[in-house]
Amino acid sequence: MYFIGFAAFLLCFLHDCNDWKFGKKWLRFCFPTGIALIVISTIWMCLEPDTVYIDVIWIRIAAGALGLFMVWAEVYSLFFSFDRKEAYVNNCNRGTGTVYTAGMYALCRHPGVLFFVLLYVNIWLCLGMDLKGMLMLCTLNVLLAVFEDFVVFPESLGGYREYRKTTPFIIPNTASVKRCIEDFRRN
Repeated sequence: MYFIGFAAFLLCFLHDCNDWKFGKKWLRFCFPTGIALIVISTIWMCLEPDTVYIDVIWIRIAAGALGLFMVWAEVYSLFFSFDRKEAYVNNCNRGTGTVYTAGMYALCRHPGVLFFVLLYVNIWLCLGMDLKGMLMLCTLNVLLAVFEDFVVFPESLGGYREYRKTTPFIIPNTASVKRCIEDFRRN
C-alpha cells in the first residue's frame, strides 16, 4: 500500500517535470493516474487501519463530516476553481501558463495541499487510517508542493514570483483569509 502512494506522487512529480521541462502531450496521463493511485492507496490504508484510533463516536462523526467538507474543498481547489483546460492541458507548452490568484488561491499558494492534510487527519480520526501511510502521503504532498513552488511554477506560470510575495505557501494568514472571503463574496 505504501508503494502505491509513493508511485502516485512519483507520477505527479513527473507531470510537473513535464510542465516544467519536457512539454510532452503523452505525459499528461501522469496527473490523473497519480490521483487515481492516491485514492486506491487511501482506500487500502483505510481497510488496514491502525489498531489505535479515536474511539469516541462524536469525534468520529465530526471528523467524518469535516472530512467530507475537505473532500469538496480539495476537489474544488484542484479542478473547479480555475480553467482546468488552461491548467492541465494547455500548460504543456512550457512557460505559457498564467498564475491564478483568486478564490482558494488567494487563501494560499497550495490550497490542495492544505485541504489534503486536513482531509487525511480527518480520515484518520474517523476511520483509523494507517497512520504511517497517512504521514507518508501528506509528507510527499508537501515535498511536491515545495518542488512546484520553487522550481516548476516560477518557470511555467507567468506572474508566479509576484504571487509568492503576496500569498502564503500552505498555511493561510489573516490577510489571505480576508482576500479569499472577499473573492467568494464577489462571485
